[in-house]
Amino acid sequence: MNFRYLKLGLIAFLFAGTMNSCSTGSDPEDIIDDIFTVPATYCLNINNGINDMVMDVNAIVMNNLDTKKDTIDDEIASCVTPVIHRTGEVIDSIVIDYGASSCTSNGGRFKGKVVVDPVDENLQNFDVRLTDFYANGFDVKGEFTFNIVGTTAGRDFSVSSSTIKFSITDSESNVTEFPVTSFEADYKYIRSEEDNVDYVDDIYHLTSDIDITYPTGALMSLTSQTDLLYAYACKNVIGGTALFTLQDIGDGIVNYGGGDTVENCDGDASVTAQGGTITISM
Repeated sequence: MNFRYLKLGLIAFLFAGTMNSCSTGSDPEDIIDDIFTVPATYCLNINNGINDMVMDVNAIVMNNLDTKKDTIDDEIASCVTPVIHRTGEVIDSIVIDYGASSCTSNGGRFKGKVVVDPVDENLQNFDVRLTDFYANGFDVKGEFTFNIVGTTAGRDFSVSSSTIKFSITDSESNVTEFPVTSFEADYKYIRSEEDNVDYVDDIYHLTSDIDITYPTGALMSLTSQTDLLYAYACKNVIGGTALFTLQDIGDGIVNYGGGDTVENCDGDASVTAQGGTITISM
């Protein structure tokens, strides 16, 4: 999404945070719009950015761990160059290079590099490092662990991190940071829409919990309440609910839709709180 107007909303929200947080209006939509729209939009988009990164690592790297090629080229976007570095036949690292300009890979918008380092010789556990990396309009730094669950790479896996930091820079070079203090997620493959071996239309169940420090210092979190449904085809969560919480303000229910890969593939989610509902786009 375009963060130009959202940045203006962030400035207004930060200013409002120094004033009385109570709204004088009686319309629930006005109340939730005033209080939740800006932080919830950042929270959902940051969470979505992590899912996009993780799913691209799974698609490009984990689906090709058995290749003998030095450069992965099977179902890879032309703007992506994934290179495998080996000592003999042992994989030392896989570097996914998205280039210096915006690259669309499996629906995600990236640039920079992602370095995937195997932790064990069985290629079950990995450390993933971000280098000059940008995802969906954010500068992203840090590392996360990637663990294959079961015996089939590219299917079930888990991810965790406490070091990832998202940030945005305005036209005057002012940087606003959103440290991710905790991220834990489990991804379980459930089906392919076309019932074939290509990952591009795979569907996953996702359970996750993320804590992010908002620029005001308040903690905001997003915790899945039901199994969320993630579709590769549109690179979005398309079904299920989660709880969004903003410290000292309150919480709201996020509804991602009914899980239809056509109707719910628009990147929109609703947030309901205090009797009102808003729509957030990712």
